[in-house]
Amino acid sequence: MKVHLSYGSDGLDVELPDHADVIEPVETPALADARAALREAIARPIQSRPLAELVGPDDHVAIVFSDITRPVPNAMIAPELLRVIEGAGVPRDQITLIIGGGLHRAMTPEEQETLLGAEIVRSYRVVMHDARDPDGVVFLERYPGERRGGIYLNAHYMRANVRVVTGFVEPHLFAGYSGGGKGVFPGVAAAHNIMRNHGVANIAHPHSTYAVAEGNPIFEEMRRVAVASDVTMLCNVTLNAAKAVTGVFCGELVAAHDAAIAKVNSQARRRIPHEYDIVVGSNGGYPADLNLYQSVKGMVSAARAVRRGGAIMLAAECREGVGGAEFAELLTSREGPGALMERLLEPDCDLIDQWQVQEQVMVQEKADLHLYSALDEATVRTSHLRLCIDISATVASLAAAHEEERGERTSILAMPYGFQAIPVVDGGLGK
Repeated sequence: MKVHLSYGSDGLDVELPDHADVIEPVETPALADARAALREAIARPIQSRPLAELVGPDDHVAIVFSDITRPVPNAMIAPELLRVIEGAGVPRDQITLIIGGGLHRAMTPEEQETLLGAEIVRSYRVVMHDARDPDGVVFLERYPGERRGGIYLNAHYMRANVRVVTGFVEPHLFAGYSGGGKGVFPGVAAAHNIMRNHGVANIAHPHSTYAVAEGNPIFEEMRRVAVASDVTMLCNVTLNAAKAVTGVFCGELVAAHDAAIAKVNSQARRRIPHEYDIVVGSNGGYPADLNLYQSVKGMVSAARAVRRGGAIMLAAECREGVGGAEFAELLTSREGPGALMERLLEPDCDLIDQWQVQEQVMVQEKADLHLYSALDEATVRTSHLRLCIDISATVASLAAAHEEERGERTSILAMPYGFQAIPVVDGGLGK
């Protein structure tokens, strides 16, 4: 059978045995008029007064947007929010647009124009959050039960008295779901706060996984911090596999996010009868697969469906390479996944991006991991992955070897949309 994998901008066709199973997100139609739905959601929010009633001429407004690694329709969302805010009499010089990328790299001016629209970038104050800049963050609160240390958030965000947080909601590999409080924490948080939230123990927690909110220490802290920061209004969307808007959820942060999560669960959670010998997956295509760091998400979602000792074929373009310098340096600092895990478990391991390395290593503790990408062979091998130059041929070869060894047909699962369809094996969602 031919399967079209989401890969880069154009996708990738592969041939798999006819008995292979395929899981995809539940087909969900796009909204007939997403912009009209957005205006309606802003005017009639969930458990909140309309935004037009929450702002006025004396207010200072901060609006947080996700960076270019997320397919949020910011160029649609931004003008509608600004229309309402300026319509309430807020001058432009009292409005700040913050790109909340957490510890991601800074975006170029051209990318900012792509993200928000050239006219908006020229007409408003746009700032890129820098989690590493201690002078760019302001104290919010102490950690619960602790007398020292605390949470610090972007200074522009904290100095505004009206705070609007945007984003989109999908399953997330360790935060449970994106959107909601994640736009604040880690979106506009200090580096040391992000690193603590993404620490080794939290990443290893059985509830720190796709589509789990309750009991997930990472999700719960993100939400708690966002609520403590006094978000005026959340504006989140859900998308289908074609990245078209399927729902708009504005209002009080918890209520609006929970409504979006319910929508995502109806689209993304897919039951499978058992774990498979081979899983062929993707990272959802561009922009999700723009580098290896982001593509770890596809590894983790595929690992949910593979049997221990099985194999994963991941198609992820990685057009921008491995990712940030910290991730690349840590990933290549040891000879193999086992040695990397030993490094991560050392008491002094407090490194930026260790969480993504840890997630990759945990996948490799379960299954062999093959990567089809635009990365060169040396980079793939130093990243401790098996180079795949032909997914169809590799699957056929592995299946033949398996059948010769075990005398049974190889079970194969294709996940063409990656983590947009989360496999749920009967028995639960834990790691």
